Amino acid sequence: METPSSLIPTSSSVVTLRTLIPTDEIQASDLVFLFLGKMGSGRSNIINKLTGMQPEDGADNYASVSCTRDVCAYAHYHNGQRFIFVDTPGFNQKRPQAEVLREIAEWLKETYQRSVELTGVIYTHDIEDNGSSATDLQTFQLLDRLCGHAAADRVRLVTTMCDGVDQQVADNKEAALKIKWQPLLKAGAHHKRFLNTSESGWEIVESLGETKKPLLLQKELKDGKKGLDGTTAGKCLWQTRQATFRQVTNICIRLLSSPNHSLTVTGSDGCLVDTLSNVFAYALHLDWTPSCRKSATTCGLRLMPCWVCGRERRTQCI
Repeated sequence: METPSSLIPTSSSVVTLRTLIPTDEIQASDLVFLFLGKMGSGRSNIINKLTGMQPEDGADNYASVSCTRDVCAYAHYHNGQRFIFVDTPGFNQKRPQAEVLREIAEWLKETYQRSVELTGVIYTHDIEDNGSSATDLQTFQLLDRLCGHAAADRVRLVTTMCDGVDQQVADNKEAALKIKWQPLLKAGAHHKRFLNTSESGWEIVESLGETKKPLLLQKELKDGKKGLDGTTAGKCLWQTRQATFRQVTNICIRLLSSPNHSLTVTGSDGCLVDTLSNVFAYALHLDWTPSCRKSATTCGLRLMPCWVCGRERRTQCI
């Protein structure tokens, strides 16, 4: 049901309360934008600038401290059109990445089943982050597999925290990031810079126009009738987990075979692993959950959830 024009707030309205819109109230006529990115990269801050909402309790104005733990949709009227901005948990929060992906996938599937398609996906990245960590690479791979190249033109790769950075420095950092982002850029995505203003936020949103497309993950879940573990994004996550598992297993083997069980290992993201206990701390930092955390020498079979589908499976301890 259309909202009477007399009840539509003007674009200058300032919303001070954070009011969520239920998924079943999102309409096919709405312009829906999904925000993705690492924790603290500024997703919520852009939404606040677009809507006039105040930052969440515990978050600063730049959202370098993330408070988003669930998929949250916010409605805002602009020039007579209703926009839905969907905030999501960061992929590097203290939750398994599979859990975060599953939550986002469920929201995407539910809205697509109700004939709601996205107008855009806005991926945020802190300009000060060089994008070379294991988490950065995995997050971008998930973004690529989640959207698919057919919907790449609906993607905006947005660098944030730029207003406090020297112009030349920002240009150099963005040039380096664009090399890592080539797969999506070549497929039709565009890079944008957010300057921490409402005007900058709307320039990014309006650059996507009103075209709507389903994402690859949505089509695989609904049209292909696949489970999350059978989708391109789910397989990407599983393959990354296997690579991490092999990496940590090799570290453990080397550590156990070394004198006094002591070894210094430089991790792919710059972490140092000095003791056996730190191996597991490093593994957990990469979002890998060993089936037995008490001792690397303990053997046996225990039930643990699959990284992708969440179902319990028997996995042998290291």
